[in-house]
Amino acid sequence: MLLAASAEAQGNIRFGPYEALSINSDVIRGVKVDEGGKIWLLLNPVYKERELVVKISNLPGESYRKWFNGSEELVSPADQGKQANEWTDWIETQSSYIEYWMGDQLVLHLKKVG
Repeated sequence: MLLAASAEAQGNIRFGPYEALSINSDVIRGVKVDEGGKIWLLLNPVYKERELVVKISNLPGESYRKWFNGSEELVSPADQGKQANEWTDWIETQSSYIEYWMGDQLVLHLKKVG
């Protein structure tokens, strides 16, 4: 089962076990999370050729954790090479906080709540 929600929701925005602490709905059109914790984004097609940088931590303001590749930043090509309105490649992490950056702008900040 996949849980998906529009980035246009009002109030507390939940995506499966995650709550959006901040979301730039001009860039992020949707988020879906499967039962295993894999996370996909649906980007505004205007931004599909931009890179996303994903950073993770266990506590707010804590140092970033390292990914499987030893880096604190996971660089994703986002939608590069995909058709408009297709979901990005998925990520999976046990971290409580996930930040998605596009350039110097935080476009999505998720907190695990459930």
